[in-house]
Amino acid sequence: MQKATTQQVKQHNQSLVLQAIYRQETISRAAIARQTGLTRPAVSQIVGELMKAGLVAEVGRGKSSGGKRPTLLSLVADAYNVIGVDIGGISTTGAVTDLRGRILTRASRPMDRRGGEAAIDTLCAVLDTLVAGASSPLLGIGVSTPGLVDPAGGIVRYAANLRWQDFDLKSRLQERYSVPVYVANDTNLAALGERFFGAGCGVSNMIIVMIGAGIGAGVIINDEIYHGSDGAAGEIGHIPLVLEDGIPCACGRRGCLETVASERAMLARAQRLAAEHPDSLLNALSSPDVSGEMVVRAVEAGDATALALVQEIGNYLGLAVAILVNILNPQRVVIGGSLAGLGEPLLAAIRQTVQERALPLLSKDVEIVPSSLGSDVSILGAVAQVLTQELGIV
Repeated sequence: MQKATTQQVKQHNQSLVLQAIYRQETISRAAIARQTGLTRPAVSQIVGELMKAGLVAEVGRGKSSGGKRPTLLSLVADAYNVIGVDIGGISTTGAVTDLRGRILTRASRPMDRRGGEAAIDTLCAVLDTLVAGASSPLLGIGVSTPGLVDPAGGIVRYAANLRWQDFDLKSRLQERYSVPVYVANDTNLAALGERFFGAGCGVSNMIIVMIGAGIGAGVIINDEIYHGSDGAAGEIGHIPLVLEDGIPCACGRRGCLETVASERAMLARAQRLAAEHPDSLLNALSSPDVSGEMVVRAVEAGDATALALVQEIGNYLGLAVAILVNILNPQRVVIGGSLAGLGEPLLAAIRQTVQERALPLLSKDVEIVPSSLGSDVSILGAVAQVLTQELGIV
C-alpha cells in the first residue's frame, strides 16, 4: 500500500464534490461540505475550479435556515457532449447526450455481417454522423460491444460474430477522433446504464439479466462492474440447467440456459406449440412462422398456450437468477433484452421461482424489476462509462 499523492487526493476530492452536485438539481456549498466531509474552504476552492472549467454554475439563491440565503450550484449539463454507441447483432446504433445522459441526436446503420474491417467501417460511419451532430465539445466516446473485452486496454479479445480477436478498438478510434475512448462488453455496460440512469439508481449491488439471442448477466458490486479474472463474468447463458437429454448449445455443451430460455429457444418452442394447439392464438398468428412480436401479442391477449410458454421460460430464468441471488446477494435484479417485452407474466414467473429456490433470507429482500431504459440501455451504459472515467462520477 502506497501513500496517495497530492494530485490523487485533489482528484478524489474533486470527484466527491462533482458527485454531490451531479446527484442534485441544485445544491449549496455548505450542503456539499456536509455530504462529502470536506471543509468549506476546500469545497469553495474545488467549486471555483469546476466553475472555471465550465462544469458548474451558480443558479440562484436557496431558502434561508436563519442566516444568509445560500448560493445554489448546478451542473452545466451542456458543457460537454458524450457519445455512446452499441454494436448490436442487427445494427450499430448510437447517440449524442449531454452530461445528464439526455439523448440529443441519434444515428444507426445496419450491421455488415462480414465482420472484420466491414464492422469497423459501419461503426465509424455511425460515429462520424454523431461527431458531426455534437453541439458541445466531446468529453469522450463510449463503445458497447459483444464478446470478451479487456476494459482497461479497450481491446476486444474475442467477438465471434464481428470476427475480431485481440483487436485494439480503443487505439483505433482514439487515433481517428482524438478524444478519450472507452470500450467494454455490452452486458456489463447495460448494468452500468441501469445503475446510472435507470432501474438501478441508488443501488450499489445489482445484476442485469439480458435475454435475447443469447443470455448474459452484468454484475455491479459496490458500485463497480465485476469483470472476473478474464473479463468474462456473467456468462449465465451457459449454466447447464437441463442435465438429461439437453439440447445441444452453440458453446458445444448440452442443456445450457440459452437452449431453453433465449429468444431463439422461445420461438422454436412457440412454433411447435402453435402446431400442437390449433385453437391457440399462437396458431392463428403464425403465418408462416411465429415471431417474438406475435408471442407478446398472444400473451397480452391472455392466450393460455402463450402464457404457459412464458411460465416455462420464466421458471428456467428464475433458476438461474436464484443461483445469482445465492452467490452474490444483490439488492436488485433487472430484467432486460428483447424477452423483457413479455412483461409481467415473465417477471412473475421469475420472481416465483426465485422465492421457491433461493435461500429465503436472501430472496425475501431482492427486487426483480424490468429494465427502464429499453433498447438504449447499452448506449447509456457506454455514456456512463465515459462520465465515470473522465469526471469520476459514480
